[in-house]
Amino acid sequence: MRRVLVVGGPGSGKTTLARTLATALGVPHHDLDRVAYRAGAPDAPFHDRVRVGDDVRRASAADIAATEGWVADGLYAGWTGPLRDAADLIVWLDPPARVALCRVLRRAVAHRCRGGRDWDLRSVWRVARGARSYRSRPVGTADELRARDSANGSRTLAAFLRPAADTVVRCGSAAEVRRAVGRIVSAG
Repeated sequence: MRRVLVVGGPGSGKTTLARTLATALGVPHHDLDRVAYRAGAPDAPFHDRVRVGDDVRRASAADIAATEGWVADGLYAGWTGPLRDAADLIVWLDPPARVALCRVLRRAVAHRCRGGRDWDLRSVWRVARGARSYRSRPVGTADELRARDSANGSRTLAAFLRPAADTVVRCGSAAEVRRAVGRIVSAG
């Protein structure tokens, strides 16, 4: 277990789990939000970001996938195909919508209390709205996914992961995540 892709909607716990797994497995962690977007100015907060083109995103995903070990996390179908195809395991975090929404709000408040600048009201609203609509979005087409990341959702993710179904572990609760982590760490 040297290559793990962690996917899920906003507030599902992707980055927290990915960091934990990367440390336990002794491999690099790749936050796919940092691949998909770049800060506009050197000292600008991350919410003032610029979308990276899909060709650059796919090349970056292929570069990560080609390495010996990694844990990557994000909610992106389409350009992350190289990661899906190279992953030894895909962990799909799928908590109830109310849990995800609470996590988004808690994360934003904690970040601002620590003096961070990434979470303003606009970004909290955008992510909270995304966490709420994640399950109701229709399946995004390839063109829609290239045009806007908000085309990603639960149904799109299910279709995207279908070719790798034998490597997917779907976790809807904290207990399921703990069991999956135990298996991954012991196998890694």
